[in-house]
Amino acid sequence: MSLEGQSSRPSPSPVGGSADPLLSAGLGIAAQWGKALGPEQLQVALKALEPQLRREHELNMLRLQRQEADAARKAAAEDAEMEREAREKISARHHAYRMTMLRSAVGLSVGMLAGGLYAMPHNPWIAGALCGPSLLSLLRIFVLRRSTDTELRESARLAHSAGNVQQPAPAQPGSGVV
Repeated sequence: MSLEGQSSRPSPSPVGGSADPLLSAGLGIAAQWGKALGPEQLQVALKALEPQLRREHELNMLRLQRQEADAARKAAAEDAEMEREAREKISARHHAYRMTMLRSAVGLSVGMLAGGLYAMPHNPWIAGALCGPSLLSLLRIFVLRRSTDTELRESARLAHSAGNVQQPAPAQPGSGVV
């Protein structure tokens, strides 16, 4: 009773055409063994084969668990990399925003100083408003990025007092003052 004379193709499934090709192939092989060995010898062979099948099953389960753990670690590493890249992009945008604000503050401050110096001979109160506390408040807001209500009130008070500066009276003709 050897298996050499039988074809290598499994016989049709005794269960009636299972949808799983692996299961139908296994059932075909079991049917061939049953014909070749007989029921008592087949039962002894299957009992001897069962511990080996259990070990292989446990190894396959461990391999699958290891693959799942590796996939989970890889996914976590990819997520961490994506988060790091997102943080870097946010940091770069934040830096670009701060530098733009700093450049605009410097430009506005230089413009206010230039306007104040230009207006000083003719309108000292405009020069005081442009070069005084409003300039300092503007720089504090843009450069230091902070301002409090008390600082804003104080700058408003100083700007109001700078606007009340009296211009010197022009010399009257014929008074003799040159």
